[in-house]
Amino acid sequence: MLNAWHALVAAFGAALDGMGDPWTIALALALTTLLVEDLAIAAGVALATQGAISWPLSLFAVGGGIAIGDLGLYALGLGATRFPLLRRYDVAMRFEGTRATLLRRLPSAVLVARVVPGLRLVTYTACGALRVPFAPFAAWVALAVTAWTAGLYGLAVAVGAALAERLGLPAPVAVALPILLFAAAVPLVRALRASRRRASQEPVR
Repeated sequence: MLNAWHALVAAFGAALDGMGDPWTIALALALTTLLVEDLAIAAGVALATQGAISWPLSLFAVGGGIAIGDLGLYALGLGATRFPLLRRYDVAMRFEGTRATLLRRLPSAVLVARVVPGLRLVTYTACGALRVPFAPFAAWVALAVTAWTAGLYGLAVAVGAALAERLGLPAPVAVALPILLFAAAVPLVRALRASRRRASQEPVR
């Protein structure tokens, strides 16, 4: 399994290294966040570790891409109230009565949705659909993304250093591995919880 991750990170790094310009690599990382956020973070840490891109630029590219994606959810909710194609989903009606709560608890709503899997889509889309003021929403998103991305980078470096020392892994693989394992663990935990709920709801025979 470690060899597979090594090959994946090496292939990704080689492809980005071939682009040459660090700003081109940064653009590729930002675009990757819109597809697979965790892979972009792992790749950003790995590429910064091997020197293909500077740490500040890597963090800026990954964090910026994530923030753009989050703001895109706001735009999706806003668009659902303005465009006929999306209006039929009645997004605003689904969140009727929650605008005051969102306005009152906007900081905590944005920060919690950033870290709890599954909450971001509904929370950020609701903010757009209910026309929560964009400026404070964007400011809290920027803060949440900065803290989240920097925290994961720090975690990857700290845990990766220990893995590299104890297991003899190459540094880029060692720092990427904690992020990839974390990403794999989230859906596994969800599946286990869903399985337990189904089991508890089944009638006793």
